[in-house]
Amino acid sequence: MSKSRRSFLRLGGHVVGGLGLATATARIFSPPSVDAEFVPQKRRFAWQIDPLKCQSCSVCETACVRKPSAAKALNDPKKCSNCVVCYGHIGNKHIESDKIDTEGERICPYDAVLRKNFCGGLDGMFLYSHNHSRCTGCAKCVKHCKEEGTGSMFMVIRPDLCLGCNECAIAVSCPHNAIERIPCAPADDFKGIYGLEDAYWMEEMG
Repeated sequence: MSKSRRSFLRLGGHVVGGLGLATATARIFSPPSVDAEFVPQKRRFAWQIDPLKCQSCSVCETACVRKPSAAKALNDPKKCSNCVVCYGHIGNKHIESDKIDTEGERICPYDAVLRKNFCGGLDGMFLYSHNHSRCTGCAKCVKHCKEEGTGSMFMVIRPDLCLGCNECAIAVSCPHNAIERIPCAPADDFKGIYGLEDAYWMEEMG
């Protein structure tokens, strides 16, 4: 092989490697599209948080390779009491109803918990949700809701934001072993038969 050809191949290898590294870096540090629907990526497995083991320790916020974290807080409306003052939203519980929105001490340091009147006005029923553009996965709202409220708030790893790492950094760091890898497609136990997964996803995605 001539010297010029070796140099050309070496240069090509460097270019391909550099592009691959740049793509991976961009994917990790680029802001996730949190406005997208919760659509799981085409993977056989996904990482998820067991709410019964989760202690709202805030490791999810810092351990995830995504910045901000792919772990987000959610509120289950079926468990929520729709209170005027939500334990996962406001710290000063005895505040007057008409001052909650303006003077309420927010549990979330990023004001990611959203409050919307459902019926009954100031002293009626309220719906609580989360702005995932602000949520960093600190789990403070979840912790207060679990300790003082109905436990309707919980943590999840959004499948559309998760990078699907083979070894989840949150799972490695979680002191309560609350992170699990769950199947999101039928397992293929027969080597060489790979059409099952593709057929599954074609059916699921329509």
